[in-house]
Amino acid sequence: MSDVSDLAHVQQIGSRLDGEPAGWINRFGGKLVLVLLDNKYTPSVRGGRSLWGLHDPLSYRPSNADHVITAPRGCVTDLASIPRPFWILLPPDGPWVKAAVIHDYLYATRGTGQLPPGVPGSKQPRGIERDRPYSRAEADWILRDGLANRGVDIVRRNLIWAAVRLGGWIGWNRNGATKQREAAEQGVSET
Repeated sequence: MSDVSDLAHVQQIGSRLDGEPAGWINRFGGKLVLVLLDNKYTPSVRGGRSLWGLHDPLSYRPSNADHVITAPRGCVTDLASIPRPFWILLPPDGPWVKAAVIHDYLYATRGTGQLPPGVPGSKQPRGIERDRPYSRAEADWILRDGLANRGVDIVRRNLIWAAVRLGGWIGWNRNGATKQREAAEQGVSET
């Protein structure tokens, strides 16, 4: 980044970036701009982790597909859902954040690209282009694919993937009613 004016340049999927490795393709589109969510008095948290909302849409094209996944403005994320004892090795805000946001979006929508009614962001258009929902295994594979695209080394990439395969069923199985209740408790309004 040469100066502050570069911040206004939105990255496009497949766009060339300064210093990129030969043969690398940028599979993410959009700048990652997050807003810390709060309930007027304190930051909104879930499971001890702060919640963030996307200020602008973020897109990803998996390496094995021609379609695009777009997490909409207002999409809620806790970044990488890494338990606190492991933050020394894998902080929640490492180079994996863009992949984690797309993964959180797929989990929040159970792979459909559409949030349940009453949940912040539910009035946004459907965020996936393919005709069928993603399975949890596909969402987890997309996380690992995105981690590789962001340059995360193979050891960390596979640790993160193994952790979501092991414990991700909890987040995947949270239903729409739970999400509506949490949104109301946190004072988060629809976008």
